[in-house]
Amino acid sequence: MCEQKLSDDACKNIIRKIALKHKIEPRLITTRLMSEEDKDDMRRGELPIEALNLHVEVWIKAGFPDYAHGLTESMENPPVPKQRGAPLDDIIVDHKRNRVLI
Repeated sequence: MCEQKLSDDACKNIIRKIALKHKIEPRLITTRLMSEEDKDDMRRGELPIEALNLHVEVWIKAGFPDYAHGLTESMENPPVPKQRGAPLDDIIVDHKRNRVLI
């Protein structure tokens, strides 16, 4: 778990990297998976990157339900991820500068 707070830009970069890995749009993660509380936890450094990535994997397999708004139905015509992307090992959080290095 990160013990440092992350800037909004650092959080967006992490989400973008995870979305790229899974070949989906970052906005799907931020609008359908993550609640406002999840986003706040991420900013506070209380949401490990590995945990978020695992949640994204499970959420994709479940059909992109709108968990952010308490819905469990699969998305109609969900996007199909093209291929696996790069491993998350490429994500490095520079806490001194409060940014993500990819």
